[in-house]
Amino acid sequence: MSDTPATQPPIKQPPRAVRALRAMKDRRMVAMILLAFAAGLPMGATLGLLNAWLTEVGITPATIGVLSLVTLGYAFKYLWAPLFQDPRPFPFLGRLGARRSWLLVLQIALAALLALFAFSDPTKNMGLVAFGAFLITLLSPTHDLLLDAWRIEVARSDVDKDMMSALYQLGYKSAGFVTGFFALLIAEHYGWVIVFLMVAGFMLMSVVGTLIAPEPESSRVRSETRETFYKSLPHKVTLPAIVIVALGWLIAFGMIVVFVIQAFGPEGASGSAFVRNEGPWIVAFTVVLPALVSAFLIYRNRAHPQTVAILVDEETKLQAAQRILFRSIFDPMMDLIFRLRWGALLVLLLALTYRFTDAVWGSFAYPFYLGENFGALGHSLADVAIASKLFGVIATILGSLMGAVLIGVIGRMPVFFLGGVVAAVTNLLYADLAAGAVAVDSFLAFTHLDAPLIALADWGSTLSVSTAEADHGQRMARLMVTIFAENIAGGLALVAITAYLTSVVNPRFAAVQYALLASLTMLIGTLGRPWLGEMIEKNGFYDVFIITFWLGGVAVVLSAIEWVRQARLPKQDEAATSIDA
Repeated sequence: MSDTPATQPPIKQPPRAVRALRAMKDRRMVAMILLAFAAGLPMGATLGLLNAWLTEVGITPATIGVLSLVTLGYAFKYLWAPLFQDPRPFPFLGRLGARRSWLLVLQIALAALLALFAFSDPTKNMGLVAFGAFLITLLSPTHDLLLDAWRIEVARSDVDKDMMSALYQLGYKSAGFVTGFFALLIAEHYGWVIVFLMVAGFMLMSVVGTLIAPEPESSRVRSETRETFYKSLPHKVTLPAIVIVALGWLIAFGMIVVFVIQAFGPEGASGSAFVRNEGPWIVAFTVVLPALVSAFLIYRNRAHPQTVAILVDEETKLQAAQRILFRSIFDPMMDLIFRLRWGALLVLLLALTYRFTDAVWGSFAYPFYLGENFGALGHSLADVAIASKLFGVIATILGSLMGAVLIGVIGRMPVFFLGGVVAAVTNLLYADLAAGAVAVDSFLAFTHLDAPLIALADWGSTLSVSTAEADHGQRMARLMVTIFAENIAGGLALVAITAYLTSVVNPRFAAVQYALLASLTMLIGTLGRPWLGEMIEKNGFYDVFIITFWLGGVAVVLSAIEWVRQARLPKQDEAATSIDA
């Protein structure tokens, strides 16, 4: 008789849906919804409500496009993310832990700044409005990067990660009801003061999510060792590398600050000239240069990760500063390149281009819906509240759910490719609206959706204080079906890009790597807004939608290449890089 023990059959796991439902009982999931709701409020206020308010009081699209540059904080949050990779608790709030104490402070500060808009007048003091928006879009991205790190660090399994990613989108998009549907209706009837006070109040109430959230284990128990590339490199190359990248960041920030000051000065500044001349340099200094230096250190000096003590004895203050800066700046980027090799280039390019159409469209949605010129639609605030912030938000949530289900059925990369396609194609629907809606009208007539949508529009007209025009129902039907299609596509694409970026992040560098990749998704679109704002005033909205359609095709091509690359990876390499097609 053989003494070899019999192989035990594998333990059968419950279906994924059952495990996900069980996970919902955890307070982490409730906290995730509330914290994501808090994250969505400042973004909706600065990219949505603020632009609607400015459009209502007569601020031009070109000025709105320039003002939107204050949202570069979302694009460059990775620059200060190293400060929060291993943060200390906020003073006097140590009992909450490092992650939660900072989240609480930021939520209270954001509530105060949102309330500031209620007491501002952009027609008399645009500088105060711009300054408030600038502060919000520094603190809000910081809140986002801390929340992303918390989400990744408290997840105990892949089911947790997927569930928390879906709940993040649910909470984030639910904030759109407050900063969209409810806010626009209240603005229509009671004015903007009440609107911004209401949003500030919701922001203040969201601190409940921070109070019930558990602190990540990694924040409670500080490790004495960590992996770093610093130990494998000679000291004579690390200092020049730090200096080169730091100078690049300072130059890029200087360009942005100078342009914003000039833009709001008496002589103004050209947004298209800024993007054409300085835009490529900003991307080069903040993204390309750090990536090239990191790749050089890996391939030329054969840098590799080594486990070392966090605290090092017998080193000077200069050596300690050099070591800390290197770990903060280079370790996250070098880890990506070391694990993914040339695939890291595709990851960076996809992060830059995948959400271009969403990022650039955000600032001009309200001018297109509410404006009267350049091919805009001339709807009322109540129309937009129903079509975009009720109908549209529901569509976004449905699109997010579709994306989550499809990832489970056909895999991450097919959905990632599909999201890029539909996000680009829906720009043609808006182009059709700007040109008279011939194609949209034909679709409505063919599907017989026009009658129920017109009935819904007639009900919506009762919410507006203005008198509806004779063709109001048909115009609203066009707007609702277009927004529904675009938001379904946007929700699906959001889930796809979130799942893709999360899959390439190393949990050891969660704060920095996810902040880097997520902020890059906003960078190109944000830099392109001033240029497109001037193009709208020169050529109208139709040409802009055609351009964004073709630019969206870049992400489609890159996602197809990445899909092929991942399909050719050996199974063990896929697991090693945490990318799963």
